[in-house]
Amino acid sequence: MSGKVPRSQYAKVADVYRRFTGHEAKPVQEVPAPIAPRAAAVIGYCDALLYTTVRDGNVEKYKHSFAAKDRPLLCVGPNKKVFLLGGNYRFTELGIVDSSDRKHAGAK
Repeated sequence: MSGKVPRSQYAKVADVYRRFTGHEAKPVQEVPAPIAPRAAAVIGYCDALLYTTVRDGNVEKYKHSFAAKDRPLLCVGPNKKVFLLGGNYRFTELGIVDSSDRKHAGAK
């Protein structure tokens, strides 16, 4: 898919970034978003994600362990690139939140 990204989409992701990191988003570069291949091998479930980011000016390391029923599938396409498919979670100002997590069910 090519073409210009609607300004409203940039505004939405900038808001997610600002709410999570505590600072304004600055355009750095455009990265092509690959489309999931029509055929893929399911390797298994993704049990957790580890990531490093800057939040409120500090480098932070996070680990999100998915609830068993919310885990995405770890897949590999014919080009041998790895991707996540499915799962029941979202990204909020708290970071990754499982949809089954009633404690954070209202988090946006």
